[in-house]
Amino acid sequence: MKRECVMSGAVVCLLGMLSGSAYGQSAVVSETTWGGFGVDAPSGVAVAVDGSSYVTGITDSFTRDQFGNSSPKIFLVKFDATGSVAWQRIWNGNTVRGLGGPAVALHAGTLPGNASDDSIYVTGLTSSGGNDAVLLKFDALGNLVWQRTWGGVDLDVANGVATAADGPVYIVGHTNSFGASGSGLFVVKFDPAGAMIWQKVWDGSGGFEAITVGPDGSVYAAATTARDGTFAFFDLVALKITSDGVLLWQREYAAGDDADPRGGMTVASDGSIYIAGALQAPKIGISALVVRLSAAGALLFDGQWAGRTGTEVAAGIAAAADGSVYFAGTTSSSGAGGQDAFVVHLLPSGKVAGAATWGGAEFDEGAGVAVAADGSVRLAALAQAPPYALMPAAKRVSNVKGTLAAATAVFGDAFGTAVDAGDLVTTPAGSTTFAGNVDAALVRLAP
Repeated sequence: MKRECVMSGAVVCLLGMLSGSAYGQSAVVSETTWGGFGVDAPSGVAVAVDGSSYVTGITDSFTRDQFGNSSPKIFLVKFDATGSVAWQRIWNGNTVRGLGGPAVALHAGTLPGNASDDSIYVTGLTSSGGNDAVLLKFDALGNLVWQRTWGGVDLDVANGVATAADGPVYIVGHTNSFGASGSGLFVVKFDPAGAMIWQKVWDGSGGFEAITVGPDGSVYAAATTARDGTFAFFDLVALKITSDGVLLWQREYAAGDDADPRGGMTVASDGSIYIAGALQAPKIGISALVVRLSAAGALLFDGQWAGRTGTEVAAGIAAAADGSVYFAGTTSSSGAGGQDAFVVHLLPSGKVAGAATWGGAEFDEGAGVAVAADGSVRLAALAQAPPYALMPAAKRVSNVKGTLAAATAVFGDAFGTAVDAGDLVTTPAGSTTFAGNVDAALVRLAP
């Protein structure tokens, strides 16, 4: 279902501007749902320079046999700058819902030789021939350029993907195949042609891995690690790695009982690193967490966005050109239903410029956020029964006052194998008319 401020085919629904709302002057420009009769759950969104958006996730709507059985597949949908579906694809390798990704990243820079590259990368988990990480490269027309799986003899799950300005692509995730402890974070670098350049493992437990690349080519990765090695509490760990695979620093951030980076990472225009996720603490419960580090690994800010009664968890974070960031996720404290998506606009000072929830009367979830070149925002969400509403939310991020210390886990080579996956990409018959059950949604918010 698509709602926008103009008529579009058989779907006509005008949305007024929310002038003066708690979300500043922003409002819903359009909202488009996509899917079939099954579960179409988004997990990431990216926006291109031309304003088009890419949403990825897992679907079981288009693989059902005559007995109603289905197997989950990775989907990628391109929406044009107006929010209309431009094309849709399913990668037919098997995957597993709930174990990792998929995540999506774009490369729209200029490669050596002045060749323009508008590639889309999707990463996740495949159970075809083993439980390995998978990386897919598409062009802007939806053609699969190449596909790779990476891993060892055990479970290797990719949770994040990022590109560098000069073309390389990095994936991050959790490995049980490499490292002395049998559980750690991996980072693998590929060139634009799909050749593996290097592979590393950080041998300090892991989970909820995230990755981003700075303008200078530095690679930042994050995960969780067991506090004091007891597995009773978990801290957030952040790494800075050179483009050659050399570890520059590792930091362990501790707050409450558990802190994690499930909402991803981004680099702001001033070079600082933002990490989003969840914080669990006594008397507060679970709140959305944002941690800001300097490029040298110093703690600049840590804050939590929390309601009084429910649970808030960040699922995505993105930087705007003015140095501010947007983080998004799921809240059960406020909104139109029992659970809704949220998006918060956070200034470099730590103050909130705007906050809103989006959803209907059922249980909706925020799945990711991206910021376009014109300052407009893309919110990816899991949507149930329409109609949906954008509602004001709490405009306060409170200080956490966590601690930051040097981490000491071993960072070394991994020995995985990268091979051509050999699976097909097909075009499903996803609909923008709400099909029932769970659909993916793309919500465009004005600057």
